Amino acid sequence: MSPRGEKLISSPESSSRKPLKSHSTRSDSERSRVLGLDWGEKRIGVAISDDELRLAVGYAVWPTGDLLAQLASTVESEAVGFIVVGYPLTLRGEAGPKARQVDRFIQTLLRYGYDVRRWDERYTTQDASRSLTNLGISQRKQRGKIDMSAAVLMLQSYLDANRVEEGSPRAG
Repeated sequence: MSPRGEKLISSPESSSRKPLKSHSTRSDSERSRVLGLDWGEKRIGVAISDDELRLAVGYAVWPTGDLLAQLASTVESEAVGFIVVGYPLTLRGEAGPKARQVDRFIQTLLRYGYDVRRWDERYTTQDASRSLTNLGISQRKQRGKIDMSAAVLMLQSYLDANRVEEGSPRAG
């Protein structure tokens, strides 16, 4: 459990992997940003952290067919250290059918050598939709924006729960 009571779900495989691809021109110590992915069957919402790992911002919405090329380019150009993938648990905290699809997606990322962490994303899509509606964006116009907004909410939750305060050790 995180300090905020959120469940961090990590794969044993992901914790033993080295940060991203070894052929990168940047050293692991230079990779300071985190990429957040909200997986969907048609689209992937993408968010990225700032260098201090304090703030998540919307980055893009990628069609699933272009994912691996987009991901490789972004990891390199944005100095990404690891990827946080939203993990859709049921209200009871169990893995349902969509979580199994996300597990397959995560396995693909792991096969390509990415360091991946799973994070409970319950309610992020609903919260993102509510926020966009409050901003006056119609349901019809929310289609692409909602995926990126959900990725931002999920990644911000991860960053908040794992924040390193000056002078204190990183929470596990």
